[in-house]
Amino acid sequence: MLAGTESVLEVRQVSVSLGERARVAGLDVCIGAGELVALRGPSGAGKSSLLRVVAGLDDPRAGELRCRGRSPKETGWPQWRRRVLLCAQRAAALPGSVRDNLAHAFAYACASGAFPEARARELVARLKLASGVWGQTAETLSEGELQRVALLRALLLEPDVFLLDEPTSALDPDATRAVEELLREVAGEGGCALIVTHDPAQAERWCDRSVDVSIGDRS
Repeated sequence: MLAGTESVLEVRQVSVSLGERARVAGLDVCIGAGELVALRGPSGAGKSSLLRVVAGLDDPRAGELRCRGRSPKETGWPQWRRRVLLCAQRAAALPGSVRDNLAHAFAYACASGAFPEARARELVARLKLASGVWGQTAETLSEGELQRVALLRALLLEPDVFLLDEPTSALDPDATRAVEELLREVAGEGGCALIVTHDPAQAERWCDRSVDVSIGDRS
């Protein structure tokens, strides 16, 4: 964690397994406000599985999670998943239009406030999505468009922590740059992110430091 920053996410001695096989063993990561941290490691090392555990979608084999000093048990799992939000590499499209997909999360009690439509339209442009995508059926989107819509939905929910699994893997250089710039702005406002990327140049360019799932924090 960068010196002088407030701790937002703590992952303490977390182990992740697939069946009987350990994938991540005893990982320690502490992410402060304003930090973008790359999660590195070879394919199959358990990076995506770790994000699912941190997001509260799967159970850890061992270890402890805290967001702003509170455990999931103290926060409650619905609120934890709202504050520690996962964007999967292959996002699922819900029935209906892109607008319907973006507004859907605001129907739940754990969402804060009404659907911010003006902000959503602004982010459509910021993420290099065509203006006509707003009314398009979400299931007809390309992989890259759906990836950005999923990120847009996460941005609208304003979580404490973004968990991003290869968030630019299907994007061209211009769209990749737009995503990187926008997340860097969010970090500048006190947000933070744990980002899986297989691109060493992206990790170096975009993130403040890297964590290797096989050997711990490289900083």
